[in-house]
Amino acid sequence: MQQLLLGLLLFFLFAGLPPAAAGGLPGFERIEAVRADPTAPDTPPAEGWATVTLPDAWAERWPAHDGMVWYRLRWNEPAAAGEPSPRGLAMDYLSMAGAIYVNGTLLAQDTQLEEPLSRSWNYPRHWLLSAPLLRSGPNELLVRVSGLAAYAPGLGQVTVDQPAAAEAHYRHEQLIRQSLHMLSLGITLAMGVLYGLFWLLRRNETFYGWFSLFSLLWVPVGYNYVARDTWPFGSTHAYQAVNMSALVLSIAAFLMFALRFCDLQRRRAVRLIGGAIGLTTTALWLAPHALLSPVRDAAVVMALATYALSVWIICRHALASGKREVQALALCTLLPLAAGTHDVLVFHNVLATNLYYTPWSSSAMLVGISFVLTWRFVVGMRLVEHFNAELRHHVEDATRRLSSVLHREHATELENTRLAERMNLVRDLHDGLGMTLSGHIASLENRSAAGHDTALWALKEVRDDLRLIIESSSLGDADRLSERLAPLRHRSTRVLEAAGIECTWALRGLDQCRLDDRRGLDFLRLLQEALANVLKHSRASKVRVGIDAADGQLSLSVADDGSGFAGGGDAHGGMGLRNMEARARRLNGTLDIRSTPDGTTVALRFPIQLPAGVAIAG
Repeated sequence: MQQLLLGLLLFFLFAGLPPAAAGGLPGFERIEAVRADPTAPDTPPAEGWATVTLPDAWAERWPAHDGMVWYRLRWNEPAAAGEPSPRGLAMDYLSMAGAIYVNGTLLAQDTQLEEPLSRSWNYPRHWLLSAPLLRSGPNELLVRVSGLAAYAPGLGQVTVDQPAAAEAHYRHEQLIRQSLHMLSLGITLAMGVLYGLFWLLRRNETFYGWFSLFSLLWVPVGYNYVARDTWPFGSTHAYQAVNMSALVLSIAAFLMFALRFCDLQRRRAVRLIGGAIGLTTTALWLAPHALLSPVRDAAVVMALATYALSVWIICRHALASGKREVQALALCTLLPLAAGTHDVLVFHNVLATNLYYTPWSSSAMLVGISFVLTWRFVVGMRLVEHFNAELRHHVEDATRRLSSVLHREHATELENTRLAERMNLVRDLHDGLGMTLSGHIASLENRSAAGHDTALWALKEVRDDLRLIIESSSLGDADRLSERLAPLRHRSTRVLEAAGIECTWALRGLDQCRLDDRRGLDFLRLLQEALANVLKHSRASKVRVGIDAADGQLSLSVADDGSGFAGGGDAHGGMGLRNMEARARRLNGTLDIRSTPDGTTVALRFPIQLPAGVAIAG
C-alpha cells in the first residue's frame, strides 16, 4: 500500500511539472508584463514592462497588487507572397478576468473586469487567427488581466501554432479543466443525495449521513472550478470564503465518516479537530485583507492533514480487520491523497501550474466509496433477508407446533368433558336406578311366592347390566381389555362359586389388547350372558372361561360340564341367545354354541386391531 501511495504521489507531482522550455513558448520572441496605470487602465503603459515566463502569477512580483496587469506577447509570422497562413491561438487560463487583443483588435472580453470579477482562472480558450487580423511579420497579443493578489492572479500558458495543434491543445485543456470537473460535480451531487436518502432510511448507520454531508459540502468546492462568476455573492472575497469554508467542513465530515465507518469513538480528538476547524472557518470570514493569503494557506494545509488522518484511520482499520470492504475503501482514498498533495504544492506555487487534480480524483474516490458502501448495504440486506427467511421458518414451525398442541389440548378437553358427562351419568344411574333396582330385588327376595322368581331374575339381570354399564363407563378407550374384564371376572366368579360352580379363567395376550367403549361393552355383555346361562340352566359344577388375543383375532370360550341349555321353550333363554348373536354380529365375529350331554361350549371369535409395533403370538 505504501508503494502504491508513493507511485500515485510521484505521478501527480510530475504531471504538474512545466514544459522543459524556460522562456517564452516557441514562436514568441518576448513575453512581458506591466501593472496598469490606475488613471488609464484601458491603455497599456508605454514604460515599465518586465520580462516574464508563462504561466505567471504576479503576486510573487507585486505581492500587494490588486487590480489590472497587462501582458504583451510578440511573435513573427514568416513573410509570404500572399496572406499569412492561419494560426491557432490557445490560452489555458487567465486569473481572474480579462480582455484579449490581437494587433490592437479586441478578440474576447469577460463580463466583469471589476468587482465582482468574472472567474476565468480555470477556463481555457481557443481562436483561429487569419488575415487581416494576422499579419506577416511582427504580431502582438495583449492580455489585460484583472485580479486580486490573494487569489493567484496571472496568465497561463499561451500557444500560437498550427490550427490543428492549437485546437488539440485546447481540447486537452478543456477536458482537464472543465469537462472532467463538470462530470465530477454531477457525480458528487448524485452521491450526496443518494446516500442522504440511505441515511434517512437507516438512521442507525451514521456513516451514510456523514458521507452524504461530505459529498454535498464538496459540491461548492467542485463548482469553483467551473464557475464563471461569483453569483450569488457580491464579491470575490465572499465567494472564496464560502468555497474555502466548504472545503474545510467537507474534509471534517469525511473524517467523521472514516471514524464511524471503522466503528471508532475518538471524542476528545474529534472535539480538538472540530475546534480547530471552527477557528479556521471563522478566520476565513473575519481575517483582514492583509492576512487572507496566510489564512487560506493554513486552511488548505489543515484540510490536507485532516484528510491524511482520515486515510490513515481507514488504512489502519483495513489492515487490522482484514475486511475486504474496508481494504477497498482504503485503496479508494489513496488517489485523492496523492492528488491533494500535488494541489497543495500548486496552491503554494511550488509547482509552476494551476492544474488541480483533486476534484476529479475525488470523483473517482466517490465512485469507489459508493461501490463499497453499496456492497456493504447489499450484504446487510442479504443478512436481513436471510434472517427474515429463517425467522419465517421458525414462526411457521412454531405455528405448526402450537396448532398441534392446541388441537391436542382441544381433543383432551373434549375427552375430559365427555368423561365428566359419562361419570355424571354413571353416578346418576348408580344413585337412582341402581338403588331402586336393589330395593325391589331385596323386597322380592323376602317373599316366598314362586311367581316372583321370574321377575326377581329379570331385575337381577337388569342390575347386572347396569353394573356392567357403570363399570365400562368408568374406563376409556385407551384402557386394556384386561382392566375392563376385571370387575366382571371378580363378580361372576363370586356368584358362580356361591352357587357351587367352580370357575377358572385362562387369559392370554390381553396386556396390549384394547377395545373401544361400544365393542368392549358388547363383548362383556356377551360374556356376562354366557355365564348367566351357565348359572341358570346348566346345573354344572365347573365352568372354564378362556380369552385369547392372537394374530389380530380375539377368541372367547365358555365351557361347562352341565346338562346344556334348558328346553327351547324357555322364553328368557331364547331372548338371551338372540342377544348374544346380535352382539356377535356387531363385533363382526362368529358365535358358535355347542351343547352335549357332557356340557355346553359357547365360542366367539372376532377381529381386533392391535397397537402399531405389537405382535402377540398365538
